[in-house]
Amino acid sequence: MPRPATEIGSYGDIGTKKLSDGTWRAWATFRGYDGKGKLVDATGPTESKAKSALRKKLATCQKQYMGRSRSKVTRDTRLSVLMDMWLAEVDLDEGVDRQSYDRYEGEIDASTDKRAKKDVVKLRPALGSLRVWEADTGRLDEHIQAVASAGLKSKARLHKVILTGVMGVAVRYGALTENPVRDTSRLRRRKIKPQIIDRERLDGLRAQLREWLAGNQIPGTPAYTHGPPRDRVVVDVADLILGSGVRPGEALAASWDQFDLQSEPATFTISATVVRLKGKGLFRQEWTKTDAGHRIVALPGFAVDMLKRLRADPMHGRMCEVKALREVGGAVVEVDEKAPLVFPGRGGVLRDPHNFNRTWRDARGTVYKDVTQYTFRKTVATLIAEASDAKTAAKQLGHSQEGVTERHYIASAERAPDSSAALEKGLGVTE
Repeated sequence: MPRPATEIGSYGDIGTKKLSDGTWRAWATFRGYDGKGKLVDATGPTESKAKSALRKKLATCQKQYMGRSRSKVTRDTRLSVLMDMWLAEVDLDEGVDRQSYDRYEGEIDASTDKRAKKDVVKLRPALGSLRVWEADTGRLDEHIQAVASAGLKSKARLHKVILTGVMGVAVRYGALTENPVRDTSRLRRRKIKPQIIDRERLDGLRAQLREWLAGNQIPGTPAYTHGPPRDRVVVDVADLILGSGVRPGEALAASWDQFDLQSEPATFTISATVVRLKGKGLFRQEWTKTDAGHRIVALPGFAVDMLKRLRADPMHGRMCEVKALREVGGAVVEVDEKAPLVFPGRGGVLRDPHNFNRTWRDARGTVYKDVTQYTFRKTVATLIAEASDAKTAAKQLGHSQEGVTERHYIASAERAPDSSAALEKGLGVTE
């Protein structure tokens, strides 16, 4: 039977030998951080003193080993320390964008903004004082389920994701043998049929938007009395999304050099989006949300007509001052540049998605309060899937996997293969 391997950070049997000068030598093999064995020895006037001297040397080796590998995290380490370590790891992960990092950080730490609600559940105040050994599966599950029971299921899922990463740090440093979040209760999602807008409701919405643009009162929004004129861009952005299926941020980041209105059909190259960085403001990110999001889509006539109308307006051909995120040599850099934005905000800058959505809510009123820009995106996916298939719809929307499109964007039921002949033959009534 093979001899079991010595554990990392420990040593094997101690050997001794009396030397020719009457002293004693003791030795053992210490297995270090790299997994390699290193011979450690010591001498003494007697065998016991040689062993004692050797054990002191081996203890020093173990302290050095612990200091290098495990001392950062022990079973007594508080979760607040692990949260900081995990955020540092996420910050270095090139696969995690800045918006995701800000979202994780925002769920860990309470906001310092005086306008923020004081009773919002955050992970550091709720769990940060627990030690690793106290954060067992039951305690973490209790927190996650409490958040879900408060009706915040999306927040509960996000907390579970973060806690999985945080407790994973303890596993990697040897403070735990397995991740306690793994066995917490499942948060099942109820499949909800994607909501789209049919042609009749869309016609009604467009009629209401015309009333809103004219300054008239609509259900839920009073008539225009003072201030800047109502902005037609709200309608134009909706038409671009309906004509292409792009994300709202991709529409607001669109510049004229992304369009080829002379080709047949006219095309739109989606290659940028608007993002908000914490403490820095809005940026035109010069790549899309995913690799599959970089795509070229053909535009229908109503979207082309809208774009040509805007292009004929001299105000829509000017260069705008924008802050941009650009990849240079594998690193993300912030630059100030000029871009011919299709839907610039007031003052010739990027249009703020938050302000746009607030204006959209006013324009849709209460009759169409369920209609968002993503409703239009889901409508596009459903129409394309019905005319073609889910794979084509996924490519149009910029999804890498058609399963995402099918679950969250396509409202029509999947059509089963025609098996009517087999059913008639096997089950049909014979006279």
